[in-house]
Order: sequence, then structure tokens, then C-alpha cells
Amino acid sequence: MNKEKIEDKTRLQIAVFLPDAIAKALASYHTFTKDDFPTETKEFSSHHNACKVAIAHIELLIKLARWADLPDAQAEDGNQQIVLAAMMQEAEDDLRAYKEKYEDE
Repeated sequence: MNKEKIEDKTRLQIAVFLPDAIAKALASYHTFTKDDFPTETKEFSSHHNACKVAIAHIELLIKLARWADLPDAQAEDGNQQIVLAAMMQEAEDDLRAYKEKYEDE
């Protein structure tokens, strides 16, 4: 199998996997950040670091989507592509808000 076919196959696999991965990552991040923040220094630091890890995960999923040229306007599943575009926009908005809030850390 040549490199181009492998890359195309990988993009197709990512296109199937990615919408659910982004949805789960966003839902998990929103649930986790809505919890009360711990008041003890050690627990607060752990919670804050976990938020950073979640943000990094979401950033990587967005980069992966861009590499795979998603959402694909020419795909037959147009509604799913619209949903993916909305999730990616939500993820990018969350990233922007997080960075604005914690830019100096």
C-alpha cells in the first residue's frame, strides 16, 4: 500500500472517530470544570493541572481534525459535518476562553 493510500485510509478512520472523541472530551471538560474547585492548595493544584491536560487533549483533537481536513463540506453526511463544525467551534471557543483566563500561568 502506498503512502497516499495509507494517508487517505487514516483520514477516513479519523473522520469516523473524531466527532465522538471531541464530544466526549468537551463534555468531560465541562463536567469537570463545573465542579466546585478545591480550597486546599494541593487539591486545587491537582484540579488545575487536570484542566490543563483536558485543554491540551482538546487542542490535539482540533489539530487532528484540521490535519484530516475536517469537517469535510463535500462529505455525504452533511448534517454530521455541520455538527462536527459546531463542536470544533465550541472547542475553539473554550480554548480561547481558557487561555484568556489563565494566560499568565
